[in-house]
Amino acid sequence: MYLKKYQIKVVNALKQFLQTARDTKTSFDIAKQALPSTMRHTLNWVQTAFQTSSLEYKDRCTNGLSSSYPRMIIKVPTGGGKTLLAVESIREYQNLFAQKRTGLVVWIVPSETIYSQTVQKIRDKGNPLRQLLDQCSGNRTIILEKGQRLTTNDIEENLVVLFIMIQSISRTNGKEALKVFQDSGGYDSFFPADNRYDLHQQLLKQVPNLDYISPLGTEQPLIMTSLGNAIRISKPYIIIDEIHKVFSENARKTIDSLNPEFVIGLTATPKVEMNVLVTITGLELKEEEMVKLDMHILPPISKQENDWKAMVKEIKEHREKLEETAKQYQKDNGVYIRPTALIQVEATGKDQRGKHNRVHSLDVKDYLVSLEVSPDEIAIKTSSQNDIEDKNLFSQDCPVRFIITKEALREGWDFSFAYILGIIPNVNSNTGVTQLVGRILRQPFARKSGVKELDESYVYYTKGDTREILDRVSTGFKNEGLEDLVTKLKFRDNEAINATKTVKIKKEFSKKFQNSFYLPVWLMVDKSGSKRRFNYESDIKPKVDFTKLELNDEFLNKLENSLSNETKERKAFAITLDDSSKTSYVEEQSQSNGKAEINIDYLTRRLNELIENPFLARIIGTKYLSKIEEKIGKEKLKEHYSFVVSQLCKKFLEEKTKQEEEIFLDELKAQNLVLAVSDDDTVGFKVPKEDVITVSPIPSTYKYYLFEDVEVTAMNTLERKVGDLLNKQEKILWWFRNKVNRKWYSIQGWQQNKIRPDFVAAKKTADNHLELVYIIESKGEHLLGNIDTTYKKKILDIMTEQNQLKNIKAYQTQIPFEEYVINDKIECYLIEQGKEEEKIKEILK
Repeated sequence: MYLKKYQIKVVNALKQFLQTARDTKTSFDIAKQALPSTMRHTLNWVQTAFQTSSLEYKDRCTNGLSSSYPRMIIKVPTGGGKTLLAVESIREYQNLFAQKRTGLVVWIVPSETIYSQTVQKIRDKGNPLRQLLDQCSGNRTIILEKGQRLTTNDIEENLVVLFIMIQSISRTNGKEALKVFQDSGGYDSFFPADNRYDLHQQLLKQVPNLDYISPLGTEQPLIMTSLGNAIRISKPYIIIDEIHKVFSENARKTIDSLNPEFVIGLTATPKVEMNVLVTITGLELKEEEMVKLDMHILPPISKQENDWKAMVKEIKEHREKLEETAKQYQKDNGVYIRPTALIQVEATGKDQRGKHNRVHSLDVKDYLVSLEVSPDEIAIKTSSQNDIEDKNLFSQDCPVRFIITKEALREGWDFSFAYILGIIPNVNSNTGVTQLVGRILRQPFARKSGVKELDESYVYYTKGDTREILDRVSTGFKNEGLEDLVTKLKFRDNEAINATKTVKIKKEFSKKFQNSFYLPVWLMVDKSGSKRRFNYESDIKPKVDFTKLELNDEFLNKLENSLSNETKERKAFAITLDDSSKTSYVEEQSQSNGKAEINIDYLTRRLNELIENPFLARIIGTKYLSKIEEKIGKEKLKEHYSFVVSQLCKKFLEEKTKQEEEIFLDELKAQNLVLAVSDDDTVGFKVPKEDVITVSPIPSTYKYYLFEDVEVTAMNTLERKVGDLLNKQEKILWWFRNKVNRKWYSIQGWQQNKIRPDFVAAKKTADNHLELVYIIESKGEHLLGNIDTTYKKKILDIMTEQNQLKNIKAYQTQIPFEEYVINDKIECYLIEQGKEEEKIKEILK
C-alpha cells in the first residue's frame, strides 16, 4: 500500500518521536537505578523526549502506576485516511518503542458507524490494512471486541487489537460507561484464584489502581475480574479516534486509569491544550487529490418560498447528468463511479409524517418515485430505518442513487460516491449542515478523475439566508480540519464565496528587473554540457550502498552493554507473578520481546523500509546479524532480538542519511552537480508572472511586494512579521511570499522531500540597481534544532557558499540585453523566530 506524501510526513514524525522516546526512556530507567526509590518519580523522561523533539509539552499525563506517558495528537482532516495512519502508528510503536511483535493495543472509536466500518476492515485478512498489521505481528494478529474472551496468553503470543466505543471509556456517560469496569467473565487468566488473597494483595501492590472489593466478613482485597482491570495490567498502547470528544477532565482521568504506555489521538480539530505531534492541512489533502473541490453552493432556483420539490427535481436531473459523465469515464478508463445524492429532511419516524408542516423522509421518497426514480434507487437512513445496512454501496450491483436522512449520516460515514447534498431544513437553524458537508468531500478512490464534474461537489438548499449557509458550510470545513480550503467554495454560476482575483507582477518591477526573477536550481551537467534537473530518485537513491556500513567495535560494544542494562531495567519493573506468587523477572523479559527467536523475516521487513530490494535487505541483514551474533552469542541475540533489530535499523538509517549527503557533496565537488539560474524552461525556474489570491477584507500595505496584491490573511504571525520587516528595509527592491505549490519555487536537496522556502527578496544598490536576491526560510521557535530544520539550514548554507565562491552558473538562451542578463548573485538564509529583525537588518544593510 503506497502512502500519500502527507501520510509519509505523519509516519516520519512518528518514527522520529518514538525513537527519541525509546532512547530517552531507556536512559532514564537506567539512571533511576542509582536513585533511592523515593526520588525516582522526579525523573520525567516524557518531558525530556518532548524537549529533545522540539515539541510543546502541554498535556502532561500520568497513568495509574504513577508513571508519565506521552499522549500525542495527529491533526488530520476528514478523508485523510485516519485508519491507515492508526495502523501505521501501531507498526511504528511496536517496532521502535515497544520493540516487540506482541502486546495489547486498545483502539477507541467515536461512533457505531466508524466502529463497524473499522472492525470490518481490520478483521478482513484480504484488506491491506490487516495485512500491514500481520506484517508487524508475524501473522499473529487477534482482533477482539468488548465482551469477547481475552487471556494473558493471547497478549504474550500475539498482537491483540481490542476495539472499544468511546462511550465505554468515558465516565461521563453514567451506567453505560461503567460497564467496561464491571466484574465479568472471560478475563480470569489475568487474576489469581479467588481464594488466594495473598496473591491479590501482591498484584495490587504492583498495579495499585485495580478495582477490587472486600468480601463480606474479610478485610482482604479481591480484585474484580473485569476488562478494565485486564487492560490496566497489560499496560496497552491506546489509539483514540476523534480524541477531542474524550478530552474532558473526567475522560482524561479514565484514559490515565487504563495505565497506557503511550496514547496516540487522531482528530481534525485538536484542542489548545493537546500535544500536537504533526499537522496535516486541507491543502495537503487537495494536493494529493483526496477531496472534491471546488464545492459549489447552489441557492434555491425557484421563486416560490421553501420549494423543496423544485430543489429535489434539480438534484435528480443534476445527478443523472453526473452519472452519464461517470459512464463515459468508465468506458474510457475502466473505473466505476455511481454519483449519489444525500438529501436531508426535517422529520423521520412513522408517527412524525404530516405533523407541523415538516418535510418527512417518505415525502421525499414518494416525490422521487413520482419523478420516475425506481424505489430500489432510494434508501432511507434514520435511527429507526436503515436501508443501507449490510449493503456494499461501492458495488456495481448496488442500485442506490439517493440517500435520505435527517442526522444519521452526520459523522463517520465514508461513501466517496456521494457528490450532491440537498438541504431541506432551514439553514439558519440547521447545525447538522456543518457535519453533512464532510460526507460529500471525499474523492472516489482518493484520486482525481481529470473530469471536472466528477472532481467537484455540490450543495443545494431550499430556505434560509445565503450568508448563513456559507457560514455553516465554512464551519463544516473547519470541523473537518479543512479550514484552509474555505476559499474553494463557490456560489451558483461560479461566483466565489471569498472571491478570488488574479494579480500580476507590478509593472515597475516586471519592466526593469525581470532578470532578478530567475531563482537557482540544482542541475546535473555531463561532460558534453547536457543539463537536467537534479533528482533524488535518479541521482541519490540508486547510489546509496548499504554494504559500506561497518559494524565497528564501538557499535558492537555499545550494543552489548545496552543489552545488560536493558535486562536490569526490566527486572526492576517486572510485574508478572509465577505459580509460587513470586515476581518473575526472566519471564517478563521474554514477554517484552515476544517469542525468543531469531526471525530473519522480521529483520528483512524492517530493513525493507530502507532498502527497497527485499532480497538485498535479507542478504545484508543476515550478514550483519551474523557479526552481532559472534559478538554477543546466539542465546543473547534470541533473548533481545527485537531490540537488536531496532538498533541495527537505526544504524542503517544513520548510514543512509550520511551517504545521501556524501553523494550530494561528491557530485558537487566533481562539478557534475551545479547550482544554476536559467531562462530555459526545461531546467530553470522563473517566478510565475501572476498569482491567484483570495480577496481579503484586510488591505495590503506592502509597498515593495512583487505582485499587485497579497493575501494577508493566509500568512501566519511569523510570516507577517518577516513581511513587515522586509517591507521596511531601506535597501529592499521587492519581495514576495513563496507558496507551497508545484508551480512555485522549491529546492531539491540530498533528501527526498523538497524544501519550499517562505520568502524571496531582492536587495537594491544605492543607485536603484539589483544587487542581490535572498531566499529565506523562517522557522518557529519550537522547530529550531530538529533534524528537518538542521538539514534545511545545511542546504541553504551550501547554496550561499556557491554564491560566495562565484560558482552559481547562468545559462541564458535569450540574447542578453544589458538589463536582462540573468542575475546569478543569490544567497539563502534560515531565519529563527525571535531573531527576525536582527537577521533581516544584517543581510539588507
